[in-house]
Amino acid sequence: MIRSNQAGQAKNRPPRREEGENGNLQRFPVEDVALFLDAMAGQDMRDPLSVPAPKISYLTAAQSRMKPLKVAFSADLGITPVDSEIAEICQSAAQRFVELGVAVEEASPDFSGVHECYHTLRAHEFSLSMNDMPDGIMAQLKPELAENLEIGRRQSFKDIAKATKTRAVIRKRILEFFETYDLLLVPTTIVGPYPVEQRFVTSCNGQTFKSYIDWLAIAYAITLVSLPTLSLPCGFTRDGLPVGLQMVGRPRGEHALLSSALVLEEALGLDLRPIEPKPASVPTEGIPA
Repeated sequence: MIRSNQAGQAKNRPPRREEGENGNLQRFPVEDVALFLDAMAGQDMRDPLSVPAPKISYLTAAQSRMKPLKVAFSADLGITPVDSEIAEICQSAAQRFVELGVAVEEASPDFSGVHECYHTLRAHEFSLSMNDMPDGIMAQLKPELAENLEIGRRQSFKDIAKATKTRAVIRKRILEFFETYDLLLVPTTIVGPYPVEQRFVTSCNGQTFKSYIDWLAIAYAITLVSLPTLSLPCGFTRDGLPVGLQMVGRPRGEHALLSSALVLEEALGLDLRPIEPKPASVPTEGIPA
């Protein structure tokens, strides 16, 4: 998966959300991701935030295999609990860069204020995009989404202004951070894949979350400040479940990000073929032979 601000606006699709960026979502190797991004990139006059396609293709950039000079790894960005097994797997993957002569340090930008900021802007976006939704449709929304929408409707100008200012401050800190580091590595999620019957993660390491999206803080913190991000498979849990590593690049740094990602993907050498689903256990009691 890659989130990028280089993807053009698709036909008849509403403008990108205020606190996020468009990109492609897929389960392919890095070179295929780069090729897909090449197909998506380009300027579209219907999208005022789109930019022309780059002169050097993303696939060419990825295949250059240019290594970063200095990489930062953070298990939690200082904002969320993370399952210890997930943190260990991701840190081990990050250390593979050391074997390639790349400096790796434990460090993180200062994300203070990110939770309130993201929740406010997310609710504000919902109130804008869903304001004209018919009551009949509104009644079918899941409770958590309906609550987000209601929060957005109750917000004041002061709330939005504060969140917008906080986002600008966080982004300023991150720009300063990337003056020292070429790449930031963090877990994609704080826990491994969970049962399909479970709607969302409610706690981690003894900490109970207040909102159904709090467990995604390690991802939405990056989304909030519009940085190019690629999620790379980096290992498996003891139960054989996949673990991802977020690779975060500098603003407009998709070329360098894809190049670094291909270097790490090849160093890890994982089998990236789709995982065959495990067969469900079917109760046999009471079923005629």
